[in-house]
Amino acid sequence: MDLGLAQPTSSSRSRATRRAEAQRAECAATAALNVLGQKWVLRIIRALGDRTQRFCELQDALGGANSATLSQRLKLLEDEGMIERRAISAVPPWVEYSLSAKGADLRTAIADIDRWAERWATRQ
Repeated sequence: MDLGLAQPTSSSRSRATRRAEAQRAECAATAALNVLGQKWVLRIIRALGDRTQRFCELQDALGGANSATLSQRLKLLEDEGMIERRAISAVPPWVEYSLSAKGADLRTAIADIDRWAERWATRQ
């Protein structure tokens, strides 16, 4: 039964495919920026650098992040696979945080953004 609906041509399909691919790429970038754009996230990644730190050490390094916000951001970064959390069962118990491979890889992108900002952000 012909309902009179035109079938999409191969050129419109390829255009639709290109549009879908562009939207997926944009969504990935948007999702990443939604995480990275939250207050303290980039500073946490920088503070962890190449070393493992305890919660209080991170809090001191950030100078101003309250405990609740820092806990939320650390949980978010752990859920995103950017940091690793290791609970130490000692007396008293403590928790250590370090960058995962994914988080360490992100440091390169952050450095690129820093260079771009230094070059362009101060220009009018």
